[in-house]
Amino acid sequence: MSAELAGKKKLTAYPFICALSVFLMFGFGYIVKPWSTVTDLGVKIIGVYLGVLLMLICTKEMLWPPILGMFALVCHGYGSASQILQSWMGNTTVVMFLFILALCGALKESGAPVVMANFLITRKFTKGRPGIFLFMLFLAATLLSMLTSGTAAILMMYQVADGLMDACGYDKDSNEHRFILLGIYIANIGAYMLPFKGVHLATLAVATGIMSSYGIEFNPMLYLVACCCTVVIFLILYILMMKTVFKCNLKPLAEVDTSKMKSVGEAGTKLNSRQATLFGAFLLGILVLLLPMFLPKTGTIAKFLAQIGTAWPWVVIFCLLCIPHMKNGKSFINGGALLRDNAMWSTVCMIACISMCGQAISKDDFGIKQWLLELCTPILGNMSFFTMIFVVVLFCTVLTQFLNGSPVAYILNTLCIPFACMIQQNGGGSATAVCSAIVFCCFFAFVTPAASSLAPLITGHQNMTTKFLWTKGWIYTAVWIVVATVVFSLMGIIF
Repeated sequence: MSAELAGKKKLTAYPFICALSVFLMFGFGYIVKPWSTVTDLGVKIIGVYLGVLLMLICTKEMLWPPILGMFALVCHGYGSASQILQSWMGNTTVVMFLFILALCGALKESGAPVVMANFLITRKFTKGRPGIFLFMLFLAATLLSMLTSGTAAILMMYQVADGLMDACGYDKDSNEHRFILLGIYIANIGAYMLPFKGVHLATLAVATGIMSSYGIEFNPMLYLVACCCTVVIFLILYILMMKTVFKCNLKPLAEVDTSKMKSVGEAGTKLNSRQATLFGAFLLGILVLLLPMFLPKTGTIAKFLAQIGTAWPWVVIFCLLCIPHMKNGKSFINGGALLRDNAMWSTVCMIACISMCGQAISKDDFGIKQWLLELCTPILGNMSFFTMIFVVVLFCTVLTQFLNGSPVAYILNTLCIPFACMIQQNGGGSATAVCSAIVFCCFFAFVTPAASSLAPLITGHQNMTTKFLWTKGWIYTAVWIVVATVVFSLMGIIF
C-alpha cells in the first residue's frame, strides 16, 4: 500500500475511531448493564478506560483522550470536579515528572550528555579492545537516552556511528555497520530505565494504583537495578555474539583514533563547571529518591524524607539552580523557559487519567477487581512467580514487535498485577518485578515499523535491511527474553 493510500485510510478511519472512543467514555455505561461483580459505576469506569486505550492504540493520541476521560469520570460521579482536578494537577508523580523533564532539558541544553558520551568512548582502556570499545559506545547511547530522549539520543549516536565507519574504513552497507546501528538503537532503551521519567510512567500508573489497594508499595530501586542489569548483560552478550556467532570483523575498531571524531572535537570530553553542577543536581535528586530504602524507617532522616515526599526534592533542586546568576547576568538556568519548553503535557494527562482508572479498578467498591480475578484465575491463578515473569516477558517482547507496547503494558498490568500482589503476600517474589518486566519489555521494539514510534529510525535507516532485522533481530529478541526473565526473577526474589 502506498503512503498516500495509507494516509487516506487513516484519515477515513480517524473520525469513526474518535466517535467510538467518545461513546465508550460517555455512553458505554448507559448501554451495557452491570455484570458479575461489576457495579453500574464500575461499568462506566471500564468504558472510560477502554475509550482512552482505543485512541492510544489506534491513533497514538495522548492529549485530548485522557482529558475527556477525566471529564467523563466527573460526569459519571466517580469524583467531584475539584477532586478530579486535584488528582490531575496535584498528583505527586505529575509534579515530579514536570520538574525532572525541565532539569533534563537544562542538561541537554548545556551539552553535558554529549560530553559524557564522548568521555566514555575515548577511554584509553578501550584501545586495542574492540569489544570493550563497542560496550562503551552502546553504554554512551544508553546514558544519552536516559538524560535526553530516545529520539535525540539515537540521532546523535547515529552521527557518531557514521564517523566511526569513516575512521575504521567500514563499508556503510556492511553487516558490521548494521550491527552497530542496531546496538545503538537497542541501547536507547535507557530512556525507560528511570522509574520517574519518561512516557512509561503512564503504564506504571496502572500497576502502582492496583498495588496500593493490596497495601504494597512500588519499589523504584528494584525497577532501576533490574532494568540496568538487563541492559548491561544483554549488551555484553550482544557484542560477544557479534564476535563469535556472526563473525564480525572488529579489528578496525582496535586502533580507531576516537579523538579525531567530529563529535569529540566539537563537544570535548570534559564537563565544564555548569555541566558538572547540572549533572550533580540530577544525581542528587536520584539519591534523595532512593536513600529512604537504605535508612531505618524510624530514623530522623527517613522521617524527614517521608514528610517531604518524592516531588519536593526535585522542585527544590530546580529552584536552587534558578537562583545563581552567571557573569553575563543571565540565570544559571532559565526555570520558566525550561518548564515551558520541556513539559510533555500529553504524557502528564495520560499519567493522571490512567492513574485514576488504575485506582478505580483496584477498589472493591466497583467490583472490577473481583471480576478480573474470577476471569483470569484459571490462567494466572496457579502460576508461580518465575512462570509469571517468563510469560509476561515472552508475551510483551514478541507482541510489541508488531504493535505499540504501551497498550500492551496497560492491559497486562491490569490483568497480572492483582495476582502478582497475591504472590508477594504469600511470600513469593515481588509484584514490582512483574510490573517492571511488563513495562520495560514492552519498549524492546524494533523488528517492524509498527513496533514503536521510534522503530522507523532503525527499520527505515538507509543502511538497514528487513532481512537483517528478521534474521539477526529475532535471534537477539530471544536472547533478550532469556536475560530479562532471569534478571527480573532474581531481582524479584532478592528485593
